[in-house]
Amino acid sequence: MEAERAAAGAARPTGSQESRDLAEFWKCNPPQFAGDADPEVADRWIRELEKIFTVLGCPLERRLAYVVYMLVGEAEHWWRGTYQMLIARGVTVDWECFWTVFMEKYFPESVRHAKEAEFMRLHQGGMTVSEYAMKFEHLARFYSQGIAEAWKCRKFADGLRYELRRVVVPMAITEFPALVEKAKVVERLEGGNRVVRTAGGPSGSKKGESQRKPYDRPQSQQGGSVARQSSSVASGGRQSGGVTLRCFRCAGPHFVKDCPHTESRCFRCHQMGYELANCPARGRPERSTPRGDEQRADT
Repeated sequence: MEAERAAAGAARPTGSQESRDLAEFWKCNPPQFAGDADPEVADRWIRELEKIFTVLGCPLERRLAYVVYMLVGEAEHWWRGTYQMLIARGVTVDWECFWTVFMEKYFPESVRHAKEAEFMRLHQGGMTVSEYAMKFEHLARFYSQGIAEAWKCRKFADGLRYELRRVVVPMAITEFPALVEKAKVVERLEGGNRVVRTAGGPSGSKKGESQRKPYDRPQSQQGGSVARQSSSVASGGRQSGGVTLRCFRCAGPHFVKDCPHTESRCFRCHQMGYELANCPARGRPERSTPRGDEQRADT
């Protein structure tokens, strides 16, 4: 019970000056902590309080009371038990002691090492430069070694996408804010180039289509036209080669199968009504007729 009262007393500043300081602390809207299992939440909470302490110029001996005052729920129960244990061991409980045991509980070394490894593997990937820079800064604070500005710039530049890295790296920028800004500029320029190339492709093809001459038809259409032409010529008695169709029965411009005449025709005198055996001109010499341009339609 004595330990609990001491822990509770540490959370309640006393005296008029302490009360005024507490009022100023409350004006900064300090966040409460209920023992969230997410290490990121715990890390943000403790760092937010540290920022408030710095702004108010809060002395170390008063920080413990303020920070314990903001613990609620499971986090408050945890601190009561931890405080008793520390007192029993004879440990001096102050702000530095609280910070150490709090981080061991809610942000252990295993999590810190995982964040450090994530930082070392970090690349831009599908993130924008702004998103990449924000995540880079967030993870960089978990790096266990001291980070020099020049090394930080090289690490950031090496993680950029290739189209940005090939432009930024040769600049050898050693100031991180300037490097991030330059990478953003290159990103905007590269994005504009992609838009121009994308827009130029289809318009170029349309331009080529508009310049096509009217008689430039596909081969398949030309073939179709020829086929239709051959069909129409055949029905009209002319072929594409200029040769006349002539029925060997009546000499008409059609095939013999389509001939309207049923009687025989003499091959000698070309008269209808009889065949060669009964031709009256059989004894006379045959008169030759040039027929180089005629095609016999005997099919």
